[in-house]
Amino acid sequence: MADTEKIQHEGVIKSISEQTVEVMIVSLAACSGCHAQGACGMSDAKQKVIIAERPEGSFSVGEKVIVTASLHNAFYSVLLAYIFPSILIIAAIFFIEKSEYSELTAAISSLFLLMLYFFALYLLKNKFNKKIKFTVEKTGNY
Repeated sequence: MADTEKIQHEGVIKSISEQTVEVMIVSLAACSGCHAQGACGMSDAKQKVIIAERPEGSFSVGEKVIVTASLHNAFYSVLLAYIFPSILIIAAIFFIEKSEYSELTAAISSLFLLMLYFFALYLLKNKFNKKIKFTVEKTGNY
């Protein structure tokens, strides 16, 4: 797979188990590279923990590594987290309003459907974890 088909983040190994590695990465907001970030207060950096399959070789806690995911995984995640819920809300509001219910009923119903959607995603998280894979490699391979 070419490097253009991957998303890579540098991180630090937080913990290692027999089958997985937890890597802490720093996720920066889009404006973090702006020269005025100190003045506007909009810059945002969050620490996230990524769980990946344990790779071959020796790794240690505190070691810097590269966490990689394919663009296909990223698109699939965006589809599940943003696109499907947006379509669900718009369709629910449209069809409920066409059924001559009030706008308030349509809005509350669409939010309830959205809540059910994300609850279903939570219940199926193990299935999605098998499909969305992260790999870890030493920074020297980068």
